[in-house]
Amino acid sequence: MEGSHKSKKILFSLPGDLLAEIDIVAAEEHRSRSDLIREATRRYITDRPGRQRPIDDPGVREAIRSMDRIAKKLHGDWDAAQAIRDTRDSRYGPSDEENNED
Repeated sequence: MEGSHKSKKILFSLPGDLLAEIDIVAAEEHRSRSDLIREATRRYITDRPGRQRPIDDPGVREAIRSMDRIAKKLHGDWDAAQAIRDTRDSRYGPSDEENNED
């Protein structure tokens, strides 16, 4: 995360039953409420839809492997990831990573 690494205190409300569940999990894992809520928040921010690159999705990786196997049978050596990059670049231009490789 960007910005200050110094912790800030905040005040927010939770339903009693949710707080009870947090307390149970925190006790089972020998952690504080704050630590548990901090980790849950970090995971939510990191894992929310649109945050991950498509290539990080196991389903996308498997689809690419399947495309590679089929293409190899039909055309010999073929790189599905490169074909996807080429299609993307033809539509939207090269990515920032590719522009910074010079």
